[in-house]
Amino acid sequence: MGTEDLKTRVGNWTLANQLTFLRLAAIPFFILAVLEARFTLALGIFIAAGVTDLLDGLIARVFKQRTKLGAYLDPAADKLLLTAGFVLLTRYPNLFQSIAMTNRIPIFLTILVISRDVLIVSTAWMLHLAYGETRFRPSLAGKIATGTELVTIGIVLLFNALGRAHPIVRVAIGTTLVTILVSGFHYMWRTVALVRARGADAEGPEP
Repeated sequence: MGTEDLKTRVGNWTLANQLTFLRLAAIPFFILAVLEARFTLALGIFIAAGVTDLLDGLIARVFKQRTKLGAYLDPAADKLLLTAGFVLLTRYPNLFQSIAMTNRIPIFLTILVISRDVLIVSTAWMLHLAYGETRFRPSLAGKIATGTELVTIGIVLLFNALGRAHPIVRVAIGTTLVTILVSGFHYMWRTVALVRARGADAEGPEP
């Protein structure tokens, strides 16, 4: 192993990235807690993961510990945790029926959440292949959608832990649906605009 390789590996192993790895390691325990209907524990793990998410972002900015590894790892950890939450807490016709749950997420919302994420990843990959695009910054609408997803999972876990239904669960689900649709259409609009701009650049100025 060369000196530069060693420096790169050590440089990537920052405190911020360690917290992100810790969040990744917590996902299997979160899944097990939900499968065993231990919603208080699942909520505790979910909140702890959210705290580490805030901390690793703060540490990366304050101590200038931003790395390429962290840029990919941090959103991946968030999406994996959110996807696990939506998949496990969804109301299916005949799946996970043995888990005692007072509140469940409608299946159409889970399908939309996952479809939006798949659309974003696949589109970003195609833009990279077609135009060499390496940076596609998340929009404000996308950040709001992710925030509402986090809040929805937290609220569903909370009221499952309390063992009772509450109107705020339906409000959270409806809000998430709206933000997912808005951010999805906005992302498609940005993609179309980018493709048109790239096409105009390729054609060059008229003679």
